[in-house]
Amino acid sequence: MVKRRKKKTKRSNGLIFVALIFILMVMILVGSLYRYKNPALLDGIPNKPEKPPVTTPTVTPITITSPNNTVKLAAFNLQIFGTSKADKPEVMEVLSKTIRNFDIVAVQEIRDASQTALPALKNAVNDMAGPKYDFLMSERLGRTTSKEQYAYFYNTQTIQQIVDPYTYPDPNDLFQREPYVAEFKAMNGNFDFVLITIHTDPDTATQEINDLPAVVENAKGRYQGEGDFIILGDLNADCNYFNENSQSPLRSYLWVINNSIDTTTKSTACTYDRIIVTSQAKDDFTGNSGVFRFDEAYNLTYDMTISVSDHYPVYAEFWNNRDTD
Repeated sequence: MVKRRKKKTKRSNGLIFVALIFILMVMILVGSLYRYKNPALLDGIPNKPEKPPVTTPTVTPITITSPNNTVKLAAFNLQIFGTSKADKPEVMEVLSKTIRNFDIVAVQEIRDASQTALPALKNAVNDMAGPKYDFLMSERLGRTTSKEQYAYFYNTQTIQQIVDPYTYPDPNDLFQREPYVAEFKAMNGNFDFVLITIHTDPDTATQEINDLPAVVENAKGRYQGEGDFIILGDLNADCNYFNENSQSPLRSYLWVINNSIDTTTKSTACTYDRIIVTSQAKDDFTGNSGVFRFDEAYNLTYDMTISVSDHYPVYAEFWNNRDTD
């Protein structure tokens, strides 16, 4: 009888072993199916709803920055702009993006005997997506062999150039580089205006600034019935070149770039660049003005910033549909 009990025990143990194997296989199968439906478990983490990928924002050029009811003007000293800068794609890209932030940009300090750098900049601007830009350019100016030119870049979808531009005749030789004058009109409004851009000689900046009312009067004689005159450019109107608190004849005009703004990219803190409007143009001014920090806008290093220019553009915005002249 003892022997028969041992055989029964062996059979029972065998059945238990088979049952355990079966249960283990079932558990493995269930686990595999669960992992198949929940792949995150393969990495040892709970399954969570998927999140959209995180992207780093990039600065993109703005093609039409002004609302439909305003015009944004700027002045920008490009600092010895010629073939050397035009041959640097990274500099041309920053300049092109910057110009596209505005409807019109008055440009100073073009030094290019070959006359190829400015057309190259126009091509770089227009190679970007968006509306096309065109430009007007003065003759080469200056008493010395180091000649400079002015230019106006403008958005052809928002701005119309009207009447031929001209360089101030300067019969008394008051200016190292005579101001360049042009009239424009907003295409989607009634705001028409005359721009007068200048780059004063630092050594005679005070005298040149104080003589600018003569240029405005000359322009008024040419553009009969126009009341909106805007002076803009690198006037060297601060620090060692000009006492910004002096009683200049231009004080009767509105200086929309005030004395607190630093318009330089280097360690200096000077308001060299200005936008100044006649009393009639005050009614068209929106109150929005300032300096465009292209280094911050495009995340530039200091070295890259100063390779673009030692000046920041200054800007002002005007209503395009409130003109009364």
